[in-house]
Amino acid sequence: VSPPSRHQAVAILAQAVCKYSRPSRLFIMLCCSSPHGIESVPAGSKGAATDREMLLSSRNQAPRVVISADSMAAYRASRYMLAGILCAVVGGAYSTFITYRFSHDYSRNLNMEGEPFPSGKAYWPPSVSSMVSNIDSPQGKVWLAFMVTSSILTMLSWYPFELKNVYCGEDVAFIPCLPACLKSKTISMNTARTFLPQLGMLGVALIHTAPTNVWDPAQDSTLIFHTGGATMWIGVTMYTEIYTLGFCETAVIGSCERKLRWACVVLAGIGGACYLVTQSNSPGDLGICCDIEYRPVSMETVEKARRNGAFKIAEKNLDLMEGAKFTPNATAPLYQGMHNSAYGWALAWYMMEFWGEVCAGVFILLDLLVIWFFAEERDLMMPKELPSV
Repeated sequence: VSPPSRHQAVAILAQAVCKYSRPSRLFIMLCCSSPHGIESVPAGSKGAATDREMLLSSRNQAPRVVISADSMAAYRASRYMLAGILCAVVGGAYSTFITYRFSHDYSRNLNMEGEPFPSGKAYWPPSVSSMVSNIDSPQGKVWLAFMVTSSILTMLSWYPFELKNVYCGEDVAFIPCLPACLKSKTISMNTARTFLPQLGMLGVALIHTAPTNVWDPAQDSTLIFHTGGATMWIGVTMYTEIYTLGFCETAVIGSCERKLRWACVVLAGIGGACYLVTQSNSPGDLGICCDIEYRPVSMETVEKARRNGAFKIAEKNLDLMEGAKFTPNATAPLYQGMHNSAYGWALAWYMMEFWGEVCAGVFILLDLLVIWFFAEERDLMMPKELPSV
């Protein structure tokens, strides 16, 4: 049997390296691009096409096994990232499901007097934050547990440093002009993408909002952290993604993946813009009928709620009366009771605000899911046996 030619030997060696080593892709690229490599084999030579096809398809035929600390980090990144995405999906979707599924619960249909709202409509939260503001409620518990877990897992993944389709290099500043102005190195794009959105979601999940009629100055002072957290989770993710897709020269992104990620960014931006517009103004301020109606609370209101059997509402009325007594300069609707829920175009306005925020979050998560799906690091597998230490 005649010995293999030099080209056949290179092909066989490359195939073996590709099967058992992480740097195989670099080896293939070097062989295929070199003037003396595999691509230089004459097309008509015996076995040349077969060897070339086997080499270029070997990545799809053989699993990539974790054999080094670098590959282990990439393996963990893909797993942690997926777990974080799934936790966020469960937290957001199931808390929203609970809100809609149990919309006919009496607590959302009774007014300050313990009677059904005159509008005949249940109270609908204007935002996701309002929906989960009470951490003792079923939806609040689900949101808190899964969103905190999601933030921690995504942060632990370090995916911007481990996945090739998002890696921009540590020398790219988060704010490009800042290093020149400060004449010092600042936070990088990768570092910002690793920590800021996740810290923002922790702020959203742990620093809760409150209903409008109990939103006192102390609550208002925490708004910077809650709103800032939401801005970090959505805004920083979109900003870094736009840079990665439009300007990054190191990320390895295919055509289909790029289109899908751009679509997610654009749709998240539309949802976020819709939320910002509707959240900045209430329907009543714009003359849109018919907004939530608040009225002052008195002992007569408390007694009427008790006569109707709404004892929890009566207790809340007493709390509102206490706040109104010791805060005489409170601006309405602070420390007032809800007499009627929104209906008509005002309800549609609140629905648009709520679903705008939901759409922004959904497409941010879809963008992360697309990144994970197209990441080659998710194909890594653990060896059947661990090497001895």
